Amino acid sequence: MTAHCAGPGLPLWQGESPLRCTGRREETSDSATFVFEAEPAAHFDYRPGQFILVNVTIDGKKQCRAYSLCSSPSRPEQLAITVKRVPGGQVSNWLLDHLQPGHSLQASAPAGEFFLQTDPLPTEVILLSSGCGITPMLSMSLWLLDRGYPGAIRFIHSARNLENVIFREELLSLASRYENFHLDLVLSREGPSAGRLNASRLAEQVPLPGSSHAYLCGPQEYMTEVADWLIQLGVPAGQIFKEDFAPAALQSCATTGASFHLDVPDFGKSTQIQEGETLLEALEREGLPIIGACRTGVCGS
Repeated sequence: MTAHCAGPGLPLWQGESPLRCTGRREETSDSATFVFEAEPAAHFDYRPGQFILVNVTIDGKKQCRAYSLCSSPSRPEQLAITVKRVPGGQVSNWLLDHLQPGHSLQASAPAGEFFLQTDPLPTEVILLSSGCGITPMLSMSLWLLDRGYPGAIRFIHSARNLENVIFREELLSLASRYENFHLDLVLSREGPSAGRLNASRLAEQVPLPGSSHAYLCGPQEYMTEVADWLIQLGVPAGQIFKEDFAPAALQSCATTGASFHLDVPDFGKSTQIQEGETLLEALEREGLPIIGACRTGVCGS
């Protein structure tokens, strides 16, 4: 595989113009990958593992959500995200039901503090994911392989069964073509070794813990558990990187009977914040222009 180059003289896309969907690929029964190009033509530059904020209008209301890029900046002519259907997932489900090649949408420039550390590259890269946390891991893998990375890439992904593995065919193809791409699909409900990832199975996949960088993406409990196992194996805590798109814990406030007043004079808005309501929800209720992508205060939008 060779690195792709953008056309000569193409400007850098920074979210100022729409993205046009040029391809859609069904990954599983409840997920799909969407490929985008800039209009007018531009090239993309970002770090493997970063995300974009996608903006859509649903029932007359603007919505914004963060999606990790599964494409690689070594192929700068396109961006790609993978979306999974989730209960109550307003934007994700809308994209799966409506977005098709030829459609356009607005998005922000790639951002995020979770990305492949490339200066310097370690002897081995361990990529650990569960569910749709697989998306940034594919981006990192493609970048490493496109750049001819000589070290081991240990791609360990957890899913219920093979049918639920996003990028299944692409991952199997990479494993068959590249000797340094080591794929371990941990299937909890299928096959002779069915079961969840555990410390002993992880130990079999990490022969050089002190020389490895490990990247984790998935449910918070999964990442916490796996990070503890890695540290026990000898991977330094400073060489473990996690994608945190959820708060570690939600704090509930005691009922006080207090009322909170919100004034936004520049927009002529004044309202009461109801007990148990977040500031974001109050701002949205009043129709004020506020971007809330992850809705938990951790994505930085």
